Amino acid sequence: MQLIFKLRLVFRRLILESASAGTNYTVDVRRHSEGCQRTIEQQPQPGRTRRVSFDKGIAEGELVRCRYSKCAKAAPLAEARKTFKTCHNCTHVYCSRECRRAHWEKHRKTCLHSRVGALCRKVISNVKEDDETLHHVSLLARRGFLSRGRGTIKLFFSSTENAEGFVAEGFRRLGDPTYVRWADLTAEETGQEMQEELVRLCKAYNPERRLVVYVAVCVVSEVPTSGAVKWERQLVTRCANMRLSRRLLAPPAPPSGGEASTLILTSLPGSNPDPSRARQVSFTNIQRHLRQRGVSLRRHFPEVYKRLCDYVEGTTERFTPVTVYPRDALSGKTFMCVIMPDAEPEKLSLIPTEDNIPVYTIDISVEPEQV
Repeated sequence: MQLIFKLRLVFRRLILESASAGTNYTVDVRRHSEGCQRTIEQQPQPGRTRRVSFDKGIAEGELVRCRYSKCAKAAPLAEARKTFKTCHNCTHVYCSRECRRAHWEKHRKTCLHSRVGALCRKVISNVKEDDETLHHVSLLARRGFLSRGRGTIKLFFSSTENAEGFVAEGFRRLGDPTYVRWADLTAEETGQEMQEELVRLCKAYNPERRLVVYVAVCVVSEVPTSGAVKWERQLVTRCANMRLSRRLLAPPAPPSGGEASTLILTSLPGSNPDPSRARQVSFTNIQRHLRQRGVSLRRHFPEVYKRLCDYVEGTTERFTPVTVYPRDALSGKTFMCVIMPDAEPEKLSLIPTEDNIPVYTIDISVEPEQV
């Protein structure tokens, strides 16, 4: 009893000294990820509210105050280290779990969407800057588009620690990205605003050169109830449109040397056992090789483009070879382009050519990862 009485006197004296000095202190606790260097910094500013981390050097006489505005409880730093509770996602400190729960409804608006939102943006930045990661997600995006249509690469992290691990260590901590078709995105998972933004990006991006990335970080927090401890799961999300890996972009078209040329776009039979996928791959490659020369099949040759669309969708069984004469945007020369996605190899010898005109035969059945 005498010990408790002495401790109370000490605490009361500390509170009076702090009040007489006119200084209020509030403590923030930052949760560090593995490998994060802890720093020691002390910059007291008398007369202002001060946020101080438990990991930072402060005087033992300074008080730690509960961040819940309806609670005025304060304790010296040594006691606060032992008994105070921290927010699961940021640096706020509370005297008890009850205060932490009570403050959550108000605090969650700034806590999750500021700290975890910034973490999502770091993930997106790392995907852009890390060549191995970008190549991996670009392959998934290309394959997903060819097999399922427009969509997004979803990067899901089950905790903020996993997301921080990817930011720190790169590809080996990426996890298992998945391709989600835009029509399968639900507002229940992403939220209404994020779903609308994702759908807009998926409908607008150029799948030949770009992809859409959707990052979701799971945050688990206590539900503010007075009974038994309950937990809720929330997703903090961000999305972005970015360029495909350079290794997947088509190489430059062969130089024509200022002379007219003949471009033959054909596919080798039996290179892809799935007929539907083979048609999609061929259609994608035809557009890519023509675009290298500044030719838009849809804009410059709409009838041929429509025939190819019908061919890909299965409306027609075979595509009759067609010859077009577009203008090369780089050289300004008109060249002959023969489009024959499922013609026999022996028919290539029947195409009339001149000895002094170069002929480029391109296999359009090559899978994207082999480009």
